[in-house]
Amino acid sequence: MKKSIAALLLVLLLLGVAGTYLGENQERIELWPWKKSMPFDGLSKAISDAQNNLFVIDNAKKTIHKLNPEGVLQFSITSDTGKNGEVYRFNDMAVDTQGYLYTIRTLLDPYGIVVKSEQIVRYKPDGKFDRSLFTQEYSDSQSKRYRIGSLRNIQIHEGMVYFFNDEVSKLSLYQTPAGEGSTQEPTLTNTIMLPSNKYVAEADGYKLGAIYYSTRSGEIYHAMADGRSEQVYPLPGIDRTRRNFPESMHLDEQGRLIFIDFNARMIARLDPKQPYVLEALVDDEKAKANHVELAFDTTTSSVGSDGSLIIVESAQINRRLPDGTITEPLVEAKFSSAERKGTLFVWFIAVASLLLVLLAFKLIYFDLLKRRLPLMVKQIFILIPVIALSMILLSTVIYNSFSQKMEEETFSELILLAKNGQNLVDGDKLEAMSSPLDYRGSAYQSFRKRIQAVFENNVRDDNQGFYKAVYKYEDGVIYRILEDDDGMHMFNPFQQTPENQQVVLEGKTATGQWEDFSGEWRYAIAPIYNSGGKIVGVFETSKNLDGLLKHRQAVLHSIIRNIAYISVGLLLVLVVMTYVLLSSIRKLRNSVGEIAKGNWDTVVTIHTRDEVSDLGDSVNLMASRIREYITKVENFSQSYYRFVPQQFLRFLNKETILDVELGDQVEQRMSILIFNIRAFFQMSKGLTPEENFNFVNSFLKRFGPYVRKHEGLMNKYLGAGFMALFPNQTDEALMACVEMRRELEIYNGHRANVGYKPVDFGIGLHKGPMRLGIIGEEQRLEGTVISDGVNLATMLEKMTEPLGASILITDAVVQSLERPADFLYRDLGLIQIDGVKEPLHLFDVYQGDPETIRVLKEKTKALFEQAVTFYQVGRFYDAREAFLMVIKQNRQDKAAQLYFYMCDEYFGQGTTGEWNGTLSVS
Repeated sequence: MKKSIAALLLVLLLLGVAGTYLGENQERIELWPWKKSMPFDGLSKAISDAQNNLFVIDNAKKTIHKLNPEGVLQFSITSDTGKNGEVYRFNDMAVDTQGYLYTIRTLLDPYGIVVKSEQIVRYKPDGKFDRSLFTQEYSDSQSKRYRIGSLRNIQIHEGMVYFFNDEVSKLSLYQTPAGEGSTQEPTLTNTIMLPSNKYVAEADGYKLGAIYYSTRSGEIYHAMADGRSEQVYPLPGIDRTRRNFPESMHLDEQGRLIFIDFNARMIARLDPKQPYVLEALVDDEKAKANHVELAFDTTTSSVGSDGSLIIVESAQINRRLPDGTITEPLVEAKFSSAERKGTLFVWFIAVASLLLVLLAFKLIYFDLLKRRLPLMVKQIFILIPVIALSMILLSTVIYNSFSQKMEEETFSELILLAKNGQNLVDGDKLEAMSSPLDYRGSAYQSFRKRIQAVFENNVRDDNQGFYKAVYKYEDGVIYRILEDDDGMHMFNPFQQTPENQQVVLEGKTATGQWEDFSGEWRYAIAPIYNSGGKIVGVFETSKNLDGLLKHRQAVLHSIIRNIAYISVGLLLVLVVMTYVLLSSIRKLRNSVGEIAKGNWDTVVTIHTRDEVSDLGDSVNLMASRIREYITKVENFSQSYYRFVPQQFLRFLNKETILDVELGDQVEQRMSILIFNIRAFFQMSKGLTPEENFNFVNSFLKRFGPYVRKHEGLMNKYLGAGFMALFPNQTDEALMACVEMRRELEIYNGHRANVGYKPVDFGIGLHKGPMRLGIIGEEQRLEGTVISDGVNLATMLEKMTEPLGASILITDAVVQSLERPADFLYRDLGLIQIDGVKEPLHLFDVYQGDPETIRVLKEKTKALFEQAVTFYQVGRFYDAREAFLMVIKQNRQDKAAQLYFYMCDEYFGQGTTGEWNGTLSVS
């Protein structure tokens, strides 16, 4: 259980880390890991730096890419989203010699139409944001702008950043130092007063007297050094239809004007020194000659650092080299190997995260739920996903239904608004418009004012975000006249579609939708008639699906929020109901748990009068029967444990005597203790059988508890003694022997008080391997111990009297003592016992002997053990003298006496060839 929970917590932690990492690299998830390049989609501008790196504004002005000369992507700058859903767009850019990038960043409303503010923003050479240099706010209706603001043409010259600010009646030029460390605010360097009723479209140049600007009415003016403006295009006498509108105007290194004429489908160059000569740099004929196809619809251009002309269309970039050659189109940005590896790693993390989710699902629903958990917890684990899935399904159904209805209503609303265009736009006035010179004329202003009155006075969110456009139909061509995009110019031809042809030819209202890099659109168009009933124009109302999605998402969030509230409420109700319903089960569980713990007097009390109550009564009856049965079993077990110790069963890994089978056995290493009363059979001859039983029982009752006190077990009784086993520390076994020897002195004192003779006993202690098991036959079983150690311990007990010891132990016991210093014992040397092939290394433990004996043995211990050493190496004379000195101090030392006699014999007669340094005792 703990391992599963720990594993689940680890998985959740890893998921949190992976989720954070994937959130920070979300844009890479949108790229397939095997893609080697990224196609352009919605290009609007491209420039190059001194190293011929290319900077492009892509993705409908949402992203800036930097590409090296080989077309490999170096970094991307993605536009942000405002705090209230506003969107940022990049409208222009320039790069200095240090690699710093300067952009005009425009903040639009959530629908991407109305400009809220503009900034000149600087980015570091690695694409990281540096600082904002200049900000222009558009807060009042008088300064309202559409799609693009008032800032124009950011440019770098001679270490300075220049840009224009269109202030309606005048054009202001600002400058600020470029490069790293520059923090100076932009300063106004020049102001150009515009001719009456002229409005700036684009501007270029930075030196007084060398500044040019184009107007929304289709002219190009030269700002003179004396403050006057002189028209340089088109000049009187030049054959122009007034529909040749100069767009994307800029200056080359020689001060020549380069602009795009969409009506003539060409990129032209005009030298102000020769204003009547218009050179076609690129047109359809020259493009085809270089096997290049240009659409001339959203085309822009700029001059590269190598003098080439960079031509940008919505999905491709071409260069016109100085020799007139047009290069193959660049249609995609290549990914570097590092970028591809990074994308692969992000996808690896994503796949690993998915596997972690599956693992978490497994841990919860296949591991944890199979374990012992409260029923309520299991219900929550099951109910929450079911409710969540139901909520998602219900939200999806409602959302899809609402979206479909909303889309139908949107089309209906667009159609209604498009038909209303006939009332908003005077057809006669529209028909009278003939050229861009009519820009912001009386008719133009009346159209704009009436349209704004209808569309912009309603503050409801679902009535905002409409895109309006007025088109003129003339000679089979549809021209743009007025729309919510200050970047579009009057009399720019609009492409023919089946829908708008249906309107201008048949007079029917049409609806449609299209998807491009700027979004997914829904639109409706209706005809505009003059007073004679002739179709002279088209009125369009459209909406970007991004705007609709905002409303859909708001509704979806509302639906999810309400369903979530309902789901949480349902979940709480279910949890409370479950808690109440399970209370009787919990009572039953707790009562049964108490019974299982052995509290047999527990009574289950449930008053619900249902199946659980009946079950409680049955449990009470069962508990009563079990209580009676267990009482009998316990009594039987307690009685049986008097014959077969519980520890013996544990050694065999048996819970009760019922589990024991014939042949069960186990090998253990234990201390074996043999205890016997000396001369018991002679003493028993003077006692009656009843007195013998009473004596043995009282004697064992007095000394047996010392075995249990030191974690030993009585294996069997031997008539005048017993055999005990000690599975734990040898120190405990030896301490039991010592305490029993001390108890003997107290016991004999009590016997003397009532006139009984004292008794004595011997103890043999050995440690070694033994096999415990069950012997017998099916109808009669007995637990026993089979080991050479038992025989050895028995012989040790018999040798205690001839060696003058009360406790004899082997060297195996001494070597296994953890605290040998806690005991008093002496080395008896190697003793050869009859019936045992190998001599035994024995020790005399005298710690429990009477004080007189204990003191004398302790006093002569060193001399005795030295004498034993002399004996073992055959120095019998020295050994005899040493033993003699021991005997003189302790005349009761039988072991010293035995050694003395053997030394005397061997010293006088010599030893046999089989003698091995042992003392033979029989």
